[in-house]
Amino acid sequence: NWVLLNSDGIVKLDLGIGAAGGVVCDRNGDWIFGYDRHLGQCSVFNAELWGILDGLMLLQKQGYKKVVIQSDNLQVVKAIQDNLLEDSNLVLIKRIQQVLQHESHWLLRHVPKEKNQVADCITKMSFDKRKNL
Repeated sequence: NWVLLNSDGIVKLDLGIGAAGGVVCDRNGDWIFGYDRHLGQCSVFNAELWGILDGLMLLQKQGYKKVVIQSDNLQVVKAIQDNLLEDSNLVLIKRIQQVLQHESHWLLRHVPKEKNQVADCITKMSFDKRKNL
């Protein structure tokens, strides 16, 4: 059975700190799990990459075989798919590419921001949790 991973990364520009997160749902849209991570200082591009990589690692660890990965950042999706490597992101992009090459039924695609709202909310919650610690 296919599962859907929606990932996101955000940066609070006033503070320069980022967070990454996402949500995994089954083919009916029912929640399986969500995840988030506080990143510290980083770019939006790197935050988006961390959102994807964290989701991939969790799915791989849990043994999922058929996955559609969705991101609302077209630049990130193209960089991963087209091998557009930027030096600062080289390790993250390469790691994502390695995971995708290893998993034959995992697909990465771009979606409009409206289709990624749950992942966006989960990622933003990472900042709220951080404030409460």
